[in-house]
Amino acid sequence: MIEQFTEFFTYPFVYRALLGGVLVAALTSWMGVLVILRQSSFFGDAIAHSSLMGVAVGLLLGINPIIAAAIYAVIVAFGLPYLKKHSDLPIDSLLGFILPFSMGVGVILLALLPGYQPELVSFLFGSILAISWNDVFIVLVIVLVSFITMLILKQKMVFASFDSEYAKITGIQVTKIDVIYNVLLAVTIVAGIRLVGIVLVNALLVIPASTVRLYAKSLNQMFVFTPIVSVLSTFLGIYLSFVFDVPTGPAIATVSGLIFLVAVVTHKL
Repeated sequence: MIEQFTEFFTYPFVYRALLGGVLVAALTSWMGVLVILRQSSFFGDAIAHSSLMGVAVGLLLGINPIIAAAIYAVIVAFGLPYLKKHSDLPIDSLLGFILPFSMGVGVILLALLPGYQPELVSFLFGSILAISWNDVFIVLVIVLVSFITMLILKQKMVFASFDSEYAKITGIQVTKIDVIYNVLLAVTIVAGIRLVGIVLVNALLVIPASTVRLYAKSLNQMFVFTPIVSVLSTFLGIYLSFVFDVPTGPAIATVSGLIFLVAVVTHKL
């Protein structure tokens, strides 16, 4: 077992995978705390699935699919408040429209591409072991921009998440904070697509924060310990996918789920 663990670190792609994985795990875990506070996990799920349309457009136009997916996700994030204002429909109904519509258009566009599309499977279920340095650089830029923005607006975002009406009374521009939150969540999800894929990225966003919430005694503890659980899940998932030759995304999601189940069973003991 020790020999196999040592061999794991002899491959160059492992360092790319671990670096990319740690960056995405840290970013998704911080955003995951806000997602849990706002109870907006369905929004994350809808953004993740609808980003398939951005991936398809990127492949069709010959540009980086992650960048194309990020642009589309940001458009969705900006478009949601507009649709809500002009339709008077609840946000869940709008997300229920965006998710199937975007996935449907995405699948149709992918069907128009000539030949077999091996990248489609990697975008659906992740392929971090095949991640390139270019992908790592894109994720690094997203992480840095998102982290600095969160650092500057953390208090306002937390306040608006707890009680939006009282936040308005205190002078916080909740609508602008909500748009920034939606954009950050959208680009965070897109950054995680390479790691666990469109289908499973929401698991990395929600499960670590939910696990830590069972034990955390304050919000600050959630922001500190959620990245630790997320990075641990990601590392174990990548390592087990290497050892057992299974897809990386499902391996990370499975490890995260098992840690959550252990936390649920033990926190009342």
